[in-house]
This record gives sequence, structure tokens and C-alpha cells, in this order.
Amino acid sequence: MKEKEFLGILNASPKKRYKNFVSTVADWEYVWLLESPGEGYATIDIDDIMYLMVWPKKEFAEAFADGASVTSIEVHDFCERCEQIEENVKFMVFPNGKDTCIVDAETLLNDILEKLEELE
Repeated sequence: MKEKEFLGILNASPKKRYKNFVSTVADWEYVWLLESPGEGYATIDIDDIMYLMVWPKKEFAEAFADGASVTSIEVHDFCERCEQIEENVKFMVFPNGKDTCIVDAETLLNDILEKLEELE
């Protein structure tokens, strides 16, 4: 990915980045996350809510790794896991260091499944 394209997507509004995330993961079939060695996926805990950060491509996750490992999960496996997530877990979709789109697992799952159906 060219730097201009990378920065253009990264600096888009949270809503546009969310749409980019959904369409990209449906098309490329991977979700990228950060992983802390020995601790599982990296999360942010605020007021009894656990936030998982997710990105559409490895390059975006790497930009925010800050010592964590970058890992991927196949989109269908990700969807199965979303079905089992508790209510106190939400997703920070495509954070860029300034802002993010925060959604619950059900919303994210439904949007990804809808996009996957469109592509089939």
C-alpha cells in the first residue's frame, strides 16, 4: 500500500474507516488485532468495559503495535467468536490514535455478515 493511500484511509472519519474495515475484512477475509505475549489479545479496559482494537490490514495494526505483536484471525472465525462475546466487550474499529468507531459485537458481526453475503 502506498503511503498516500495509507494516510488517506488512516485520516478518514471514524465512520468511513468503519465502512472500510467492514468491506476490507469481508473481501480479504482477515481481521487484524494486537496480541500481548502470554496475555492474549491486547485490550483497553475503561469503566468495566473491555475494548478490543481491530484493523482491516496488517499495516494499520503495525502502526499502533507499540511493543505488542500483530496477529490476524480469519473473518469467519472472528464472526464465530463475536457470537460468543459478552456484553461488556466492545470493539474499537480501526483506531488511528485520534479517534475510533466503537461498536458492540452484535453490530459488528451483522455488518460483516451482510458484506460477506454481498460478496458471495
